[in-house]
Amino acid sequence: MKIAFVHCRISPWWALSVLQDLIDEQKNIDQANIFTLFSDSKEITTQKYTYKVITALPTWANTLFLRCSTHKIPLLSWLFDYRNLMFFYPILMQLLSHKIKKMKPEYIIISSFAIAKNITPISGVPMMLYLHSPMQYIWTHYDEYKAKLKGIKGKLFNRIVPKLRKRDLKYTKFDKVYANSKYTATIAEKLYGIKNIQIKYPRIPNKFFLPAVEETPNEYYVYVGRLVNFVRESDKIIKLCNELKVPLIIMGSGPDEVYLKSIAGPTIIFIGRITDVNEKINIIKQAKGLINLTKESYGIGTVEALLLGVPVFGYNQWATAELVDKDCWILVKDKHHKTLIEEFKKFMNIHRERNLIAKKMREKRKNK
Repeated sequence: MKIAFVHCRISPWWALSVLQDLIDEQKNIDQANIFTLFSDSKEITTQKYTYKVITALPTWANTLFLRCSTHKIPLLSWLFDYRNLMFFYPILMQLLSHKIKKMKPEYIIISSFAIAKNITPISGVPMMLYLHSPMQYIWTHYDEYKAKLKGIKGKLFNRIVPKLRKRDLKYTKFDKVYANSKYTATIAEKLYGIKNIQIKYPRIPNKFFLPAVEETPNEYYVYVGRLVNFVRESDKIIKLCNELKVPLIIMGSGPDEVYLKSIAGPTIIFIGRITDVNEKINIIKQAKGLINLTKESYGIGTVEALLLGVPVFGYNQWATAELVDKDCWILVKDKHHKTLIEEFKKFMNIHRERNLIAKKMREKRKNK
């Protein structure tokens, strides 16, 4: 079978691991390509396959955006920030849809956390959608983006959002739909009218289910994820730990890394993105807690920490609240600095039964 896999943007984080799992689940693949808007890789390798990545952007433009996201170049990095591609989504999706149609696929599998679901259907070709989340910046996170985008970007954002919303609501017909959480399924039904959505939690590496729980952790806390201020709230976490002089290990990389390092105090250490699973587990399991202020559509990083018995300081919205109960964390109701300070002080002083945390999450997931 000739399959077209469609993904919003290829970057080395959790959504990509879900895409790789979706690829490996397929049988009888005769030919396949991976289609995306922007990619930091020319091909994707899974446990079973290696496939070419085809981008909506021409190769030269993709290279320019990639370089500007990994090297801070005055003005150019501000202009050629991959997040600015949202202003060109309608055109880029037309280009990507044309490239997919040219392949003449027999089946289309879409992994969407932003725009991938909005490809143009091909008559007679079935489509499967795995929905990580709706397009957050025009729906669920709209107010946060509107507040943070200033100047010309803010004006462009206000003009493009109605067009993106109108276009997004057109693409609701799929032969099979999976969602990564009950919360995402609820939002998809509310926004798009999609029913009969199956819940398919992201797979977690088996090694997270195996280690003995560290009952006497070290004094540091850990943040794991992309270094971005939008959605991930990395800057709020750093300011919180700066004020309380809390040791924090930041595991990750991203477009706001240079800025975040510039505001980090002496108790904060950046260690980059860790690709070795054993090393990652060793760092997380010895942490006193994980800090994650994201509105998660699922939250793989949160689940990984809980599987290791590590309590979580999180945000009381979206799928985070559906994962476990109050034995495992403190969830804050808002992200104002004063609230974060007050609630984190409580978090630091509450003893958690780490074995109980791990037991509950391991029973809940059982790696399904």
